[in-house]
Amino acid sequence: MKKNLLLVSLFVVVCLLCTACSLSREKADVGIKNLATAMLQLDSKVLSKYDDSINVEEDFLNSFVPSFQRSSGDLLTKEQATKIGKEMIAKLAQIEVKSSTIVSEKDDEADVKITFDKFNSDVLVTEPNAEESKKLQGAVGSKAALQEALTDIFVNRLQSAPKSGTAEITAKCKYNKEKKVWMPTDMEKFAEDLYSKAWEITE
Repeated sequence: MKKNLLLVSLFVVVCLLCTACSLSREKADVGIKNLATAMLQLDSKVLSKYDDSINVEEDFLNSFVPSFQRSSGDLLTKEQATKIGKEMIAKLAQIEVKSSTIVSEKDDEADVKITFDKFNSDVLVTEPNAEESKKLQGAVGSKAALQEALTDIFVNRLQSAPKSGTAEITAKCKYNKEKKVWMPTDMEKFAEDLYSKAWEITE
Protein backbone atom coordinates (compact mmCIF):
# COMPACT_ATOMS: atom_id res chain seq x y z
CA MET A 1 0.00 0.00 0.00
CA LYS A 2 2.81 2.37 0.97
CA LYS A 3 4.61 1.47 -2.25
CA ASN A 4 1.51 2.32 -4.28
CA LEU A 5 1.13 5.63 -2.48
CA LEU A 6 4.77 6.44 -3.17
CA LEU A 7 4.34 5.69 -6.87
CA VAL A 8 1.22 7.82 -7.01
CA SER A 9 3.04 10.66 -5.24
CA LEU A 10 5.96 10.44 -7.67
CA PHE A 11 3.55 10.44 -10.59
CA VAL A 12 1.83 13.56 -9.28
CA VAL A 13 5.17 15.31 -8.76
CA VAL A 14 6.29 14.46 -12.29
CA CYS A 15 2.99 15.72 -13.72
CA LEU A 16 3.31 18.97 -11.77
CA LEU A 17 6.88 19.45 -12.97
CA CYS A 18 5.88 18.83 -16.57
CA THR A 19 3.02 21.31 -16.24
CA ALA A 20 5.32 23.90 -14.71
CA CYS A 21 7.83 23.46 -17.53
CA SER A 22 5.18 23.83 -20.20
CA LEU A 23 3.84 26.97 -18.53
CA SER A 24 7.29 28.56 -18.26
CA ARG A 25 8.18 27.82 -21.88
CA GLU A 26 7.51 30.85 -24.05
CA LYS A 27 5.13 30.53 -26.97
CA ALA A 28 6.57 30.68 -30.47
CA ASP A 29 4.61 33.81 -31.47
CA VAL A 30 5.70 35.67 -28.33
CA GLY A 31 9.34 34.68 -28.70
CA ILE A 32 9.62 35.68 -32.37
CA LYS A 33 7.82 38.97 -31.76
CA ASN A 34 10.30 39.75 -28.98
CA LEU A 35 13.21 38.88 -31.25
CA ALA A 36 11.92 41.06 -34.12
CA THR A 37 11.35 43.98 -31.75
CA ALA A 38 14.86 43.60 -30.33
CA MET A 39 16.33 43.59 -33.84
CA LEU A 40 14.48 46.77 -34.75
CA GLN A 41 15.43 48.44 -31.47
CA LEU A 42 19.02 47.11 -31.60
CA ASP A 43 18.50 45.81 -28.07
CA SER A 44 21.80 43.99 -27.51
CA LYS A 45 20.73 42.68 -24.10
CA VAL A 46 17.71 40.85 -25.53
CA LEU A 47 19.58 39.74 -28.66
CA SER A 48 22.33 38.15 -26.57
CA LYS A 49 19.73 35.65 -25.30
CA TYR A 50 19.40 34.33 -28.82
CA ASP A 51 22.91 34.49 -30.23
CA ASP A 52 25.98 36.34 -28.98
CA SER A 53 27.23 36.69 -32.54
CA ILE A 54 24.17 38.62 -33.78
CA ASN A 55 25.08 42.08 -35.08
CA VAL A 56 22.15 43.21 -37.20
CA GLU A 57 23.53 46.73 -37.64
CA GLU A 58 26.83 45.48 -39.04
CA ASP A 59 25.12 42.92 -41.29
CA PHE A 60 22.73 45.55 -42.66
CA LEU A 61 25.49 48.08 -43.34
CA ASN A 62 27.70 45.46 -45.00
CA SER A 63 24.90 44.82 -47.46
CA PHE A 64 23.51 48.36 -47.81
CA VAL A 65 26.67 50.48 -48.11
CA PRO A 66 28.26 48.96 -51.26
CA SER A 67 24.85 48.67 -52.90
CA PHE A 68 24.01 52.32 -52.22
CA GLN A 69 27.43 53.46 -53.39
CA ARG A 70 26.90 51.66 -56.69
CA SER A 71 23.44 53.18 -57.11
CA SER A 72 24.95 56.65 -56.62
CA GLY A 73 27.47 55.98 -59.37
CA ASP A 74 30.17 55.76 -56.70
CA LEU A 75 29.75 59.48 -56.09
CA LEU A 76 29.30 58.99 -52.34
CA THR A 77 32.11 57.71 -50.16
CA LYS A 78 31.83 54.64 -47.95
CA GLU A 79 31.61 56.92 -44.89
CA GLN A 80 28.76 58.94 -46.41
CA ALA A 81 26.83 55.83 -47.47
CA THR A 82 27.36 54.44 -43.96
CA LYS A 83 25.93 57.63 -42.44
CA ILE A 84 22.81 57.20 -44.58
CA GLY A 85 22.58 53.51 -43.69
CA LYS A 86 22.83 54.26 -39.98
CA GLU A 87 19.99 56.77 -40.32
CA MET A 88 17.85 54.03 -41.89
CA ILE A 89 18.64 51.78 -38.94
CA ALA A 90 17.84 54.52 -36.41
CA LYS A 91 14.47 55.05 -38.10
CA LEU A 92 13.63 51.37 -37.61
CA ALA A 93 13.38 51.98 -33.86
CA GLN A 94 10.06 53.71 -34.61
CA ILE A 95 8.60 50.54 -36.08
CA GLU A 96 6.12 48.52 -34.04
CA VAL A 97 5.60 44.80 -34.46
CA LYS A 98 1.80 44.82 -34.73
CA SER A 99 1.10 41.12 -34.41
CA SER A 100 2.67 37.69 -34.29
CA THR A 101 0.74 34.57 -35.25
CA ILE A 102 1.58 30.87 -35.17
CA VAL A 103 0.76 29.56 -38.65
CA SER A 104 1.65 25.97 -37.76
CA GLU A 105 3.38 24.21 -34.88
CA LYS A 106 4.52 20.70 -34.15
CA ASP A 107 6.70 19.68 -31.23
CA ASP A 108 9.72 22.04 -31.23
CA GLU A 109 9.13 23.51 -34.69
CA ALA A 110 6.77 26.24 -35.85
CA ASP A 111 6.02 28.69 -38.65
CA VAL A 112 5.39 32.17 -37.27
CA LYS A 113 4.06 35.18 -39.18
CA ILE A 114 4.77 38.69 -37.91
CA THR A 115 3.22 41.94 -39.12
CA PHE A 116 4.98 45.26 -38.62
CA ASP A 117 5.11 48.89 -39.77
CA LYS A 118 7.14 49.81 -42.84
CA PHE A 119 8.71 52.85 -44.46
CA ASN A 120 9.06 53.40 -48.19
CA SER A 121 12.68 53.66 -49.35
CA ASP A 122 11.48 55.58 -52.42
CA VAL A 123 12.25 58.70 -50.37
CA LEU A 124 15.84 58.10 -51.45
CA VAL A 125 15.08 58.24 -55.19
CA THR A 126 12.37 60.90 -55.57
CA GLU A 127 13.13 64.11 -57.49
CA PRO A 128 14.62 66.99 -55.45
CA ASN A 129 12.16 69.58 -54.17
CA ALA A 130 12.81 73.32 -54.49
CA GLU A 131 14.83 73.58 -51.29
CA GLU A 132 16.94 70.51 -52.15
CA SER A 133 17.54 71.78 -55.70
CA LYS A 134 18.79 75.08 -54.32
CA LYS A 135 21.17 73.23 -52.01
CA LEU A 136 22.50 71.10 -54.86
CA GLN A 137 22.94 74.12 -57.15
CA GLY A 138 25.00 75.81 -54.46
CA ALA A 139 27.32 72.80 -54.39
CA VAL A 140 27.95 72.70 -58.15
CA GLY A 141 31.65 72.96 -58.98
CA SER A 142 32.89 71.09 -55.93
CA LYS A 143 32.67 67.31 -55.71
CA ALA A 144 33.16 67.39 -51.94
CA ALA A 145 30.40 69.99 -51.49
CA LEU A 146 28.07 68.00 -53.76
CA GLN A 147 28.75 64.80 -51.81
CA GLU A 148 28.01 66.59 -48.54
CA ALA A 149 24.84 68.16 -49.93
CA LEU A 150 23.53 64.80 -51.18
CA THR A 151 24.31 63.10 -47.89
CA ASP A 152 22.47 65.81 -45.93
CA ILE A 153 19.47 65.56 -48.28
CA PHE A 154 19.25 61.78 -47.92
CA VAL A 155 19.57 61.94 -44.13
CA ASN A 156 16.89 64.64 -43.85
CA ARG A 157 14.54 62.66 -46.08
CA LEU A 158 14.98 59.55 -43.96
CA GLN A 159 14.39 61.45 -40.74
CA SER A 160 11.08 62.81 -42.01
CA ALA A 161 9.94 59.69 -43.88
CA PRO A 162 6.37 58.70 -42.88
CA LYS A 163 5.21 55.12 -42.35
CA SER A 164 3.71 53.67 -45.51
CA GLY A 165 1.63 50.78 -44.18
CA THR A 166 2.50 47.35 -42.89
CA ALA A 167 4.55 44.39 -44.08
CA GLU A 168 4.74 40.77 -43.00
CA ILE A 169 7.16 37.87 -43.06
CA THR A 170 6.76 34.21 -42.13
CA ALA A 171 9.71 32.45 -40.53
CA LYS A 172 10.43 28.80 -39.86
CA CYS A 173 11.40 28.52 -36.20
CA LYS A 174 12.75 25.96 -33.78
CA TYR A 175 12.72 25.88 -30.00
CA ASN A 176 16.24 25.99 -28.57
CA LYS A 177 16.09 23.91 -25.40
CA GLU A 178 19.49 25.06 -24.25
CA LYS A 179 18.73 28.79 -24.54
CA LYS A 180 15.01 28.24 -23.81
CA VAL A 181 13.91 30.49 -26.66
CA TRP A 182 12.24 30.16 -30.04
CA MET A 183 14.64 31.05 -32.86
CA PRO A 184 14.36 31.30 -36.66
CA THR A 185 16.13 28.36 -38.28
CA ASP A 186 17.98 30.91 -40.42
CA MET A 187 18.69 33.93 -38.22
CA GLU A 188 20.58 35.85 -40.91
CA LYS A 189 17.72 35.51 -43.43
CA PHE A 190 15.19 36.51 -40.77
CA ALA A 191 17.11 39.73 -40.05
CA GLU A 192 17.58 40.45 -43.76
CA ASP A 193 13.87 39.90 -44.51
CA LEU A 194 12.82 42.02 -41.52
CA TYR A 195 15.02 44.98 -42.46
CA SER A 196 14.33 44.89 -46.19
CA LYS A 197 10.55 44.61 -45.68
CA ALA A 198 10.60 47.30 -42.96
CA TRP A 199 12.19 49.66 -45.47
CA GLU A 200 10.27 48.24 -48.43
CA ILE A 201 13.53 47.61 -50.24
CA THR A 202 13.20 45.65 -53.48
CA GLU A 203 16.04 44.41 -55.66
